[in-house]
Amino acid sequence: MKPDWFKKFLPHIIAIGILLLLAIIYCKPVLDGQVLTQGDNIQWQAMAKQSLDYKAAHGEAPLWTNSMFGGMPSYQIVLESREPFNISDLGKVFTLWMPKPINFFFLAGLSFYLLCMVLGVRSWIGLLGAVAYAYSSYDPIIIGAGHDTKMMAIGYLPAVLAGIIMLTQKKYIKGVAVTALFMSLLIASNHMQVTYYFLLLLAVLGVVFAIYTIRAKDYKHLIITGVLVIAATGLSMAVNTMAMWTTYEYSKETIRGGKSELTQKAADTKGSGLDKEYAFRWSYGIFETFTFVVPNLYGGSSQGELTESSETYKTLKSLGVPDQQANQMIKAWPLYWGEQPGTSGPVYLGIVICFLAIFSFRLIRSWHKWWILAISILAVLMSYGSNLAFFNYALFDYLPFYNKFRAPSMVLIIPQLTLVILAVLGLQALLDPTLKKADLVANLKRSGIVMGVILGVLLVLSVTLGWSNNSDQMMAQQFKQMAGGSDDIANQLMRALHADRASLYRSDVFRAIILFALAFGLIWYYLKDKIRMQWLAGGLIVLVLFDLLQVDTRYLNSDNYVEESKYQGNFSPSPADQQIAEDKDPYFRVFNVTKGDPFSDAMTSYFHNSVGGYHAAKLILYQDLIENQISRNNINVLNMLNAKYIVAPGQQGQPVVQRNPQALGNAWFVKDIVWVPNADAEMKALDNLNTKDSVVIDQRFKAAVKAQPVYDSAATIALVKNDVDQISYTSNAATPQFAVFSEVYYKEGWKAYIDGVETEYVRVDYALRGLSVPAGKHEIVFKFHPKSYYLGDQIGFFSSLIVMLLLIGAVVMEFRKKKVVA
Repeated sequence: MKPDWFKKFLPHIIAIGILLLLAIIYCKPVLDGQVLTQGDNIQWQAMAKQSLDYKAAHGEAPLWTNSMFGGMPSYQIVLESREPFNISDLGKVFTLWMPKPINFFFLAGLSFYLLCMVLGVRSWIGLLGAVAYAYSSYDPIIIGAGHDTKMMAIGYLPAVLAGIIMLTQKKYIKGVAVTALFMSLLIASNHMQVTYYFLLLLAVLGVVFAIYTIRAKDYKHLIITGVLVIAATGLSMAVNTMAMWTTYEYSKETIRGGKSELTQKAADTKGSGLDKEYAFRWSYGIFETFTFVVPNLYGGSSQGELTESSETYKTLKSLGVPDQQANQMIKAWPLYWGEQPGTSGPVYLGIVICFLAIFSFRLIRSWHKWWILAISILAVLMSYGSNLAFFNYALFDYLPFYNKFRAPSMVLIIPQLTLVILAVLGLQALLDPTLKKADLVANLKRSGIVMGVILGVLLVLSVTLGWSNNSDQMMAQQFKQMAGGSDDIANQLMRALHADRASLYRSDVFRAIILFALAFGLIWYYLKDKIRMQWLAGGLIVLVLFDLLQVDTRYLNSDNYVEESKYQGNFSPSPADQQIAEDKDPYFRVFNVTKGDPFSDAMTSYFHNSVGGYHAAKLILYQDLIENQISRNNINVLNMLNAKYIVAPGQQGQPVVQRNPQALGNAWFVKDIVWVPNADAEMKALDNLNTKDSVVIDQRFKAAVKAQPVYDSAATIALVKNDVDQISYTSNAATPQFAVFSEVYYKEGWKAYIDGVETEYVRVDYALRGLSVPAGKHEIVFKFHPKSYYLGDQIGFFSSLIVMLLLIGAVVMEFRKKKVVA
C-alpha cells in the first residue's frame, strides 16, 4: 500500500512534471545545442563584455565600466554580490537548473501552480491556469526579444501573490516566509517596472481586503496581516539593499530619475523622470484591447510573416520578383497597423481564458473577485497611455515613481495574471455541489451571449475598418523607392498589404469563434451531465494549450534558434574593429557612426571603449552632452572624450576608420580656467572652447579649485594603469596645475587621492572630472568604492540569512503540526 503522503502529492508531481515536459518540448532546440537569438541579449553581451572579461581574469566583476558613454556604473549591467550567500541564489532551484528559455516557462508555470494550490483549486485546474499564465503570448514575445529580467520577474509574480494570500488566510508563518522569499527573488530579478506594477496590485488588494475585514469586524486579522506584509516586504527589500540602493542612487543622475541642469530642458520636464512623449511612446490602442481574444486584430507583428497564399506574395510574383526573393520578403512584412510605433506581437490572453473569466465572475463568492476586477480595469486604462491622456498624464505627474517608467503597454502583465486567476476560481466554483445546475446553465448562457456579441461585433467591423495607420504613408514611400519610383507598383503593394491585414483579422476572428464554441460546448455538456468532469478537465486543458501555443509559435519557434557558431558570428570583429585593435595604446575611445544611432547600439562596446552605447538609463549629464554637442559633431568635445578613432561610412557604405590626431588622451593640463555662472553657460561655452588649452567650470565648484594653473611647458601627466575601478596617474610640474581627466563625472562612489591623501575633485566641461594638482611629482588615483554597493551587499547577506531561518522555521512548524494531527 502506498503511503498517504504519496497519494496526496502524486497529482502535484504529475502536474509539475507536465509543466516541465511542456517547456522542454516547446523549447526543444536548446537541448539540441542551439541558441536562442535575442536582439536585446546580444546588446547586453556587448554591454557586459568588458565586465565579464575582467571577472574572468580577476574573479569578480568590476563596479564601473569604461566601455560605454565614456563610463558608467557596471552594476547597472552586471550585478553580482560579493558575499558568500544571497537568497537570490535559490532562484535556480525553482527552475531546476534548466537552460534558457525552458527555465522561464517552467518557472512561470510552477509559480502560478503554487498560487492555485494556495487558492484551494484542484490540481487539474491549477495545471490549466499554469499553462494559461506561462504561455500567454506576451511571454514568448519578450523571451524572443531578449527581455530576460522582465520574464524572470513575471515568473515570480504569482508566487509572491501566493504568499500574500496565505497571510489573508491566517497562515501567518508560512505566508510571511513565502512572501519574503519570492518577493526577494522578484526584486532580485532587477526589473523595477514589473515590481512596481505588482505593488500597485498589492495596494488594490490591500484596500479590498481591508474593506472585507472591517465589514467582518476582524480587526486583529487585518492588523496582523498588514504588519506581516509590511515586514515581509521590508525584509525582501533589505535582501536586495545593494541592488535597490545603487539603482536609486544612480537613477537620480539619469534620464529616468534625474533632472537636467539646463534650464530649458528642465522647464520642459515636470519634476524628475522621463519626458512624457518618450514615456508614452508604446501606448496600447483602446480598440487594441481586443487582442486579448483576437491576436491578429491589428496584424500581429511589425515584422510579421506571410504565406505564399497571401495577396502580398501573389502581387510580388506578378511584378516579376523571383520566388526566393519574394519568400524572403514576406518573412518580415509590416503587418501591424495599430497605434504603437511598432511591436513584436500582441498581448493575447486566449479566447478560452477570457471566456472562462467572464463566465467565472458571477460564480465566485469570495472577496478576491473585487480586487481582481479593480486592478484589471486600472491596468487596462493605464495601458492606453497617451490614448487616454487626461487619465494617464495625471498618473504620470502625481502617482509616485510612475514617471520613471516607459512603455505603458507593459502593464498588461497584470490582466495576464488576474484574468487567469478569475478563470481558475470560476472553474473551481463550477464544481461546487451547493450551486444549482440551473443557475450555472443560466450563467453560462449569459456569458456566452457576452462573448458572442463581442466576437460578432468584431466580425461585422471587418467590413468597415481601413487596415491602415499613420505609418502607411511612409511605408508607401518605401515601396515606391523599392519599385524605382513607380506609384502604380507602390499602390499595388499597399492594396495587397491591406488585403492581407484584413485576411489575418478575419481568420483570427473565426478561429476565436470556433474555440469559444468548443469551450462553451464542453461546459454545457458537463452541466447537462453528458460528460464527466475528467473529460471537461482534459478538454479545457487541450483547448487552452492549442489556443495559446498556436499563437505563441508565430513569435517564438524553431526559426528563433541558431547553431552556437552562427550565434557567435554576431560578435565577429569587422575589418574596422580589427584595424583599431592593432593600436596597443592602453586606453582610448571609439566613435562609431555606421550603426545608425550610435547611442542606441552597444556592439562597438564589445570590442572597444565607446563614446556611444546602449542603455535605457543614461547619465543625464552625458545625455545633455549628446544632445547639445556630440550630435552636432563638435570635434573639441570628441577630443576631450579621447575619441582617438571615428568609424564612418565609406563610399560603398563600408565602415572606414579615421584616426583623430587631436584626441587629448587620458588626462592633460590646461592653461586656463573659464568660470561660468551656471550649467547653461557651461554648455554654451563648449560650443567654441578649445578643450586642449582651456576648461570651463561652473563657479559653484570654485572653492574646490585650490589655485589658478600656472603654465609650465615641461609639465606632464600620464596614465599609469586603468584597472576600471581604480585609475592611476603620475604627474610632474614645476608650478601648480589643473588637470582634466577624460572620465565621466559621477560623484556617487568615485574618490580622488593625491599621494594617498583624499582630495576634492570637480565637474568640468559639463561632464568630465577635474583636479587641482600642486607643483612637484605626484601619484594621482581615482577609486570607485560606492558605499551603496558594499554596505548594501552586507545588509543583503544578513537579511538573506533571516529569510532562510524563516523558511526553515515554517517547514519545521508545518512538519510538527502534521505530526500532531497524525
